[in-house]
Formats: sequence, structure tokens, C-alpha cells
Amino acid sequence: MLNKICLAVKQRARTFFSSMPTSGAVSSINTPINSQPRWCHLRIPVVSSGSLLHKRPALYHVTHANYHCCLAATSHSQATCQDQEAAQRFTHSLSEEQAAAALAGDGHLRIIAGPGSGKTRVLTSRVEYLIREKGCKPWELVVITFSNKAARELQDRLAVLLGQTVASRVVAGTFHSIGCQIVRRHVEHLGDTGRQGFNIFDQDDTKAVMKKALKQHFSQRRGTIASSTIEDDDTLEETVADQTQLQEWEQPKSLEKMAKRFRHDISLVKNGVSTCFGLNGTSAIAKYNASSAALVNNLDKEHELAVKADVTLEQAYDLYEAELKQNRALDFDDLLSWPVALLEQCPAVRNKLQKRYKHILVDEFQDTNAPQYELVRQLAGNQANVFVVGDPDQAIYGWRGANVVNMSESFGTDYPGATTLHLKDNYRSTPQVLRGAEGVLNNILSTGVTPERVVLNPLQSEGPQIQVTQVSDERAEAETVVGLMQQLHQQGRHKWKDMAILYRTNAQSRLFEEQLVKRNIPYQVIGGTPFWMRKEVKDVMAYVKLAINPEDDLSLMRSINQPTRGIGAESQIKLKAWAEGQGLTLGQALFPSYQATTTTYQQAAPVQFVGAPQGWPDIAHLEPTCHVPVKELHLSKKAASGIDGFCKTIIMLRALLTEHALAPVLDVLLNHIKFEEFVMAARSGKDKQQNRWQNVLQVVGAAEHAAMQPAVRGLDYLDTDNPAQESKDGLARVQDFLEQVALWSEPEKAAAEEEQDGSPDVVNVMTLHLSKGLEFAVVFIVGCEDALMPHGGLLDDVSDPRDLERHNEEVRLLYVGMTRAKEQLHLLHAKERAPRGGMQRFSAKISPFLRSIPGFKPYRQHSAFDRTDSLRHSSSQTYRQFSSKSSQPLAAAPVQPAQKAKGAIKTPLTPAQARAARRCR
Repeated sequence: MLNKICLAVKQRARTFFSSMPTSGAVSSINTPINSQPRWCHLRIPVVSSGSLLHKRPALYHVTHANYHCCLAATSHSQATCQDQEAAQRFTHSLSEEQAAAALAGDGHLRIIAGPGSGKTRVLTSRVEYLIREKGCKPWELVVITFSNKAARELQDRLAVLLGQTVASRVVAGTFHSIGCQIVRRHVEHLGDTGRQGFNIFDQDDTKAVMKKALKQHFSQRRGTIASSTIEDDDTLEETVADQTQLQEWEQPKSLEKMAKRFRHDISLVKNGVSTCFGLNGTSAIAKYNASSAALVNNLDKEHELAVKADVTLEQAYDLYEAELKQNRALDFDDLLSWPVALLEQCPAVRNKLQKRYKHILVDEFQDTNAPQYELVRQLAGNQANVFVVGDPDQAIYGWRGANVVNMSESFGTDYPGATTLHLKDNYRSTPQVLRGAEGVLNNILSTGVTPERVVLNPLQSEGPQIQVTQVSDERAEAETVVGLMQQLHQQGRHKWKDMAILYRTNAQSRLFEEQLVKRNIPYQVIGGTPFWMRKEVKDVMAYVKLAINPEDDLSLMRSINQPTRGIGAESQIKLKAWAEGQGLTLGQALFPSYQATTTTYQQAAPVQFVGAPQGWPDIAHLEPTCHVPVKELHLSKKAASGIDGFCKTIIMLRALLTEHALAPVLDVLLNHIKFEEFVMAARSGKDKQQNRWQNVLQVVGAAEHAAMQPAVRGLDYLDTDNPAQESKDGLARVQDFLEQVALWSEPEKAAAEEEQDGSPDVVNVMTLHLSKGLEFAVVFIVGCEDALMPHGGLLDDVSDPRDLERHNEEVRLLYVGMTRAKEQLHLLHAKERAPRGGMQRFSAKISPFLRSIPGFKPYRQHSAFDRTDSLRHSSSQTYRQFSSKSSQPLAAAPVQPAQKAKGAIKTPLTPAQARAARRCR
């Protein structure tokens, strides 16, 4: 019977398509293998429901007829019978709406994809379809993802579907990695010759640069004051007061606070406009204030410290940029701003790239900022087909410059005729979780534009209702949550890694960590220090960065006395003064033989590495030509010896990197500078010392892994069809590695990606922001109070567009957190809370967002887990969420003994729980 139905459907499809014009291009499915391009000669298995690409069972099978209906809905042109045969092969594991998006024809397409709707599957299937069936060359596609993890996952899935050879030639990466490649290849067109061979400074580096710039600024002002003429006692008093204030502002805490604030505002400026390249502080900030970004984030120009110190944001911007240029470095924001400027100012590069790319695909488009949006527009031009995927209801990064308007409004304006499709089927969460999350979205206030909201269609079976629990305070909150987790684990219902605690601010994690440690429950706080930003790792990498770029004063100052070699703070100050007296950076003064244009050193007399393996080239003729005036600078013999040894080490390191892979060179370097002894001698416990040394060895392992990767990556096809592998010498490969390390250190997401890659069986503890893109069987969202959700409390007046958008983003953030839950969702709030964890407490109100959950009804429940793992009487309450489809609560995981509400399901108590309950009564 089934075969007859299939035959009937096929016959009907053939009849329908035979009446259609066939002027369109014939799919490459009919092209003989010998006539296809060489890069696609590798035969690839047809996608099936068992493919690694598809982790869930197929829910729909798209026939020829209904697939045509999907394509017709997109308003894309002529489909042939061959297209339909190709479609049949791709749709075994795609739902009907996924197939409509993945197999759409040419043209601009916007996919509004709800949480858990399989958008990564759609994106990957789209790439495969374009290459295998539409004849696109891999390097004619640009796939831009939001995170490095997403880019790696995309490449891995494409390797399964298309084979490693083809998949490795797809230009896929984050905005920052693609922008970095564009700038590195064409930076000479920008006229800034001082940045060729630039390093990338991460978040910690840029903060250090800002602190250094401010400190130098205050030092110069102090010198100006000291040299001024004192005419009378009043002038003397003013001078003394100014000197005292300057010393105050130069204190580490004041500098740290000021640098952090200025760095945040400068980042907002760079992310708020299409490009700031070539602009001074005054022009850049004026451009920002005239942009739409200023309506979302107001620059905090009047913060207290800056006013007292008499430093404007414009001045701080110029000081920061000058310091970056001196170090021959770019920050993360420059990796977005500079490529936009390059494409705007250099028609030759822009036209070359626009002719090259036929399709541009962007994930998480709702989180794009001004330079990211402009970069896509410049690459697309009038030729490429732009395919964007995202969800305006999950836009949660406005605080760092992202603008949801890019997806909701600007895309339709800049790409006329674009089609919008929706992915509504949710494969992740139960109906109860989805209905509750959608109810929270009702708190979004109108901005004058009606959003295209996806009404999710849950495909999972019915599950427990959402539980909203009131506890007495933050300690009871931590005890209750950890007690619930322990019981779920003891019952064998969930592993530790299936459970997550989500909170609004990092300060909320302490009490939960205490409870987890107390109960001996393994956990990880996601969002800690990423691997590549750990001190010992950055200490090792500073040597490599300095060998590649001797003008990187930040790396120089980090490595010059690590391990200690007698060049203390006083000696470093003398060296800097000596270099400045010659009008040079310290790197230029210590390595005068380095030629930036030829990237070579002059070579002279003997030095040897301790423990260098046999067979390595003779480096006895290398010697630095630097002659530090030891007597003039009054340097000690130990400092002089340390400076000489340090300079020789860096020059030898560069010579070895020119000829050999990074991993064995690092082994020799660590042995030569006795880095293991240095790490093990640190005043921290033996376990911490071992962990730190293991981190150092991981750096060597990462270098080994990088050496085994193809010399040519997908991003190397950015602007050429045949990148020459032999063109990359040793230093170029090291530069590639440093670039990848810098991009892996991208703020915030890096730590979350690191921790998730291993998937250990531990409880996950993280902020709501870092939970984006993750999913867990059981989710606890804590601190659901007015002061935390929304953060800072509900605003009475939202007439200011900035306040309105901040309110809406808080709503969307809670929505994102709720939709991480697959089976159970618990929302907790306290009656009172100590904001700083001290003795002063304040009463707390339940978050107004929770009251919009459909069927919100409270009932009292007199129990909570206490500090001795038993039960005690408390004033906690639990509000059980009722589904809009049912008037009775479904069975949740009961974890507390006394349930007063009618209809509540009782669970037999253990003897210990029964005794505790009797004591409570």
C-alpha cells in the first residue's frame, strides 16, 4: 500500500513539473564524474537518517510534491525534475520546513529559527546542497559563525558529508577570524605600514595597554607640574595638591577601575559604527553619537574617576590607539573595523572578493553589530546570495554593541526581495517549558516595529510542569537547588552533567559552589579563565610572540623577567627610559638588528641552547648586536647578564622557528630557560604547581596538533583558488598558530566552549549569557527577582529608547535561559537577599517576568534542604506551573516531603526524611 502511495506521488510530481519551463541551469547531478571539477572527484556517501549530521530521528520525509510546495513558498525560481531527485536525497532526515530552507534556490533568504529547531543542521545541509548539487566550488562559499566552537562543529559535520578534502576548502570561521585574514593579506592597502605582521591583543592585553597609557599620561602631567613655575604660596599649595592627586590616580586600584571603564567605552565606539579606522578619538566618538547604536548604549563619559582625573574619553581613545600602534597590534574590535575600512577604501580588493563569493551564510545574525553587518554587506555586493539564520527573540548581546535591528529591519531594507522562512519545530524542550518561555516574551515592550516571532511547535512528549519556588534567602536557595540535584542523581534519573545552575551575575555563584563542595558534588564554573589566558600559558606564549614581533613591548615586559633573571622593576624602568631617550620602543632598542621589512636578524657569534637535540642547525654564529650601556644606566652585573641572556634567547628562538616546527622548539626553549623549575618554585600548593606545569605542556601539545593540520586551511582560500602550501615558511606557520590562539581567547565564549568540549560528568554552573547554544535535561534558574531579572529592577519609565531596549533584552535573556531546559525547569526567588553577601539584607520581590507564565498559580510547601542534608521547617513556597492545555499539574520530580496543595503527588519518604518532617511538625 505504501509503495502505491509513493508511486502515485511521484507520478503526480512528474506530471506537474513536466508542465514547467526548463530554462534553468541543469543540476550537476547529471554531470559525468570525469567532467566535474577535480576538487569534487571524491565520491561522498549520500545523506541518510543514520548520518552523523543528524542526531535525532527523521520526523518528516519530504516527497517531490511537498518539497516543491516548500520551494514555492520561498518565491525562488524554476525547479527541474533533476532538482527534485537531488532534493529527495537530502531530505530523508530534514523536516519539511528545514528542507524548504536548506534547499531553497538563489536569492536572499532570512531564516527565523526558534531555539532547538535544528538551525545548524539546516546551515550544514545548505552548504552540502550548494556544493554537491548546485556545482558551487567550496571556496565560493563563506560561512560565518558566532563562535569558534560553532565553526569547528560546522567543519566537522561538513567533513563527514563532503569528505575532508572538500570541507577543508570551505571558507568558514567567525567574523573575527575572517576579518583578520582579510586585513593580514591586504593591510598594505590601508597605508598603515606600521601594523604589518601585527599581533592580536586579547582582553587582558588591551586592559594592560590602557593602564600603561593612562599611567604614562599621568606621569607626563606630573612632570609638567614639577617643572612649572611656583609664584606664591597658593600656587605651591595647588601644585602639591595636584601631585598628590596624580599619585592617587596612579595607584593600581584606581588605574584598574579607570582602564576597565575606558576600555569598555572604546569597545562600544568601535562596535557601534561601521569603522573607526583612521579616526581620532573626537571624530570616532562623534560618529558613534550620531549612529543608531547610541540609542541603545550611552557612553559613560562622566564616570567619577575620569572627571576627577581630568581625562576625557576622547583623550583615552587616542592614548589607547597610540599604544596599540607602538606595539604593532590590533584588538578584537579592530578585526571587524579594519576589514570594513579596507573594503570601502580599496575597490580592487572589494571587487576581487565580491566576484569570488557566490553565497554568504551567516549564523546567529541577530547578534551582529555595526561593523559585522557592514562586512557582510561589503562582501556580498550586488552579486552574492545572502543566507542568514537567527532569532530576534534570542538577541542578548546589545550591551556589547549587537543590534537586533540588523535582522528585524535592516536586512529587509538592504536586501530587497529577500524571503523570510520560519523554523518552528522544537526538538529540545517539553511543551510545558516552551509555553512558559513564550509567556515570558509577553513582557517585551513595543519599539514601534512588530517583531517576527516564531510560535514554537513542541515535538517532545509532555513533561513535568515548570516549578517556581520561593525560598527565605540566598543560602536557602543554594541549599534547595543542590539538594534537589543530589536527589535526582541518587534516584538515577540524571547524570551530573545533565543539570545546570544559571544565574544573572557571576557574584551569585559563591554559595552554590560552597554547597556543591560541601556535598562532594563535582562541578565546573563555566566562564572562568580560558586556557589561553592563564598566566603560565601567556608567559610561554609571550616568548613566541616576541620572537615573531620584537616591537610587541607588552610581550617583552611579560617575558623579560619570567623566569626571574635579575631584571627587576627598577632595571626595567631604566631600560625604558634609555629606549625613550633614543626615540625607540624597548623592543627596537634591544633588537636593533631586527628589520621589520625583511623579518631577519643580522647574524654574528656563538651561543648555544642547553639541551638542543642533535641534528639541529648550527646556531653558533647568532648573537644580538644590542649594546646596553650598563655603566651609564647603573645596572647591576646580574641585570646586565640577564639582559644579555634574554636578548640571545629571543634571537635564537626566532632562528630556530624559521627552520623548525614550533613544538620541538618550545621543548628546547622550556629546557633552556628552566621554566619547569620556575613554575614548581611558585608559592602555591603542590597540586596547583603540577596543574600549572601541565598547562604549559598542553601548549606544546597544541603546537604539535597544529603542526599535523594541513598547511592550507579553509580561510587560506579567502582570495585565491590555489594557495601554495610551500609558500608558508616556519615563521608563517607560527604566525598562523598565534592568530588561532588569539581568536580562541575571544572574550566570554572561549571558556564556555573549552569546558563543554570535554563533557565531563559534572554539574554546570554559569551565567545566563554563557548558556546560549547549550542544553541540559534539568535547569535551575536562580535569583528570579526584580533586582536581578531585570537587572537593576523594573523601570517605571521606559520612554528613553536605551531603557526600553535594555528592558526587552532582559526579557529575552530569561527566555534564552528557560529554553535551555529539555525536561525540567526550576525557577527560584528569595524573600530577602544580601546583595553583597554581607549582613545587610533587603526584601526582594518576585520577578515581574514570571507572573506572565501561563497558569501561574502558587501553593505553599513547608520544607527546604538545610545545611546538614536533612530537612527543616522554612517559609519557602513553590508555584507550580499549569499548562495552558491542562488544568491539572503533571507529575514533577517531588523533592520535598510536605505537599499541602490538592492534587499534589506524594512520594514515599526515606526514614531520615520522615523523622525530620516529624520534628518540623
